[in-house]
Amino acid sequence: MTISPDYFNKIHLAVCESTSDYIRQNLSRLEADFPLMVTATTQLSGHGRDSRSWFSAPDLGIYATFAFHLAAGAGLPLLAITAGVAVAEMLSIWTKREFLLKWPNDVLADGKKIAGIICENMVRAEKTTCLVGIGINVNQQAGDFPIDLQERAGSLKILTGVAWPVAAGSGRLAAALAARLKNLENGKSAGILRQARRLSRSYLRRQISFHYQGQILQGEFCGLAADGGLLLKVAGQKTKVFYSGEWFDR
Repeated sequence: MTISPDYFNKIHLAVCESTSDYIRQNLSRLEADFPLMVTATTQLSGHGRDSRSWFSAPDLGIYATFAFHLAAGAGLPLLAITAGVAVAEMLSIWTKREFLLKWPNDVLADGKKIAGIICENMVRAEKTTCLVGIGINVNQQAGDFPIDLQERAGSLKILTGVAWPVAAGSGRLAAALAARLKNLENGKSAGILRQARRLSRSYLRRQISFHYQGQILQGEFCGLAADGGLLLKVAGQKTKVFYSGEWFDR
């Protein structure tokens, strides 16, 4: 089934602190417009996981937050992976390049981070309000990134050598996420998880450093559990499932 980008109502801002902050600050007014996509030409304080800054130069990237309701129990633990799959699939179809999903919410190509995702869920009795923030580096050159990011950050332009239309990419992103959210709501999470495993297969059996609640665990990435958790085999221990944390290559 093809889902139009018009599944989401849309607000575009010339400038804001961050698209997620804008929705949180205006939630009572905006909730009637859910499902909603808020984009910005530039963000002054874009951020990712653990409040890290997300470089948001004007017109060079897609800076978006999607806000919607999920029914209680409608695949919420898989939301971040669902968004990651949607982003990786969209970018692959658009650019005809291969993208990888690094658990739980980074999308990479040629070893460089192209996109990041951050999810925030506000649980109530019968429904959950979800905010999914997505940043995609589109037309940055290496010199556009801060010096400390230049070795790790990439963009579609760096990857392909050509510029890409940001507005068209936003529309593609909306359609891709809408389709995968429909899968999640309709109980078709098995297909999402299967695709997530395929997109992360290059990392299987890789030795990693996993940062979890102040600890640094050294182990082997063993893939994704049935509920989307990360499987880590630490030497001398049984394979464990983690639902939070961050991993780095050794």
